[in-house]
Amino acid sequence: MALSREKTLIKMQIGDIIFQSQNEESEFNKAITHSGSLPSSNDIINQISHVGLYIGNDLVIEATQKHGVIKQPLKSFLDSAQYNVVATIGNKTIIKNALIRVQDCLGLPYNHSFRSDAKGFYCSQLITYTFKYESGKDYFKLYPMNFKNLTTDQILPYWINYYRELKQPIPQGELGSHPQQLLRQKELFKTILILK
Repeated sequence: MALSREKTLIKMQIGDIIFQSQNEESEFNKAITHSGSLPSSNDIINQISHVGLYIGNDLVIEATQKHGVIKQPLKSFLDSAQYNVVATIGNKTIIKNALIRVQDCLGLPYNHSFRSDAKGFYCSQLITYTFKYESGKDYFKLYPMNFKNLTTDQILPYWINYYRELKQPIPQGELGSHPQQLLRQKELFKTILILK
């Protein structure tokens, strides 16, 4: 599926997944963006660092580093990004179940370690947790997490310091998710639109 650009705000559909290139240029956001980027690709997906779920009534649920899993107004969410990529899934049953599951996550902490067995959620982990087939199987494929510079094959210095402060080993290669990796699974979406 090709990405199409829409200059005007589209009518959001309940269950839309919103991927973002955030305005805030923190070292954390830069490291997240860099950890998911494909070195041979110059596409817009390489700039994505965050993701949230539109639940209707102009509200988005997201997992944030500062506040954990929260609900916030759609306008505030969209305004926090340089651009937003809105992806729509065609399976209404999966969307309905995701909307129920995501509500149960409100108030949980942010998963700072990115490990699957840690309490709480990081942004793309929240999406992979909520979107399941009726059988319980993951809708999105998980992948081995990357904390390396793909050009040098060395762990990024930011992650070395980050995990040193957490007093934990870096989960390089452990199964997880990344907003860019979710969006690259284009075959799972009915439509993908870029909002500028």
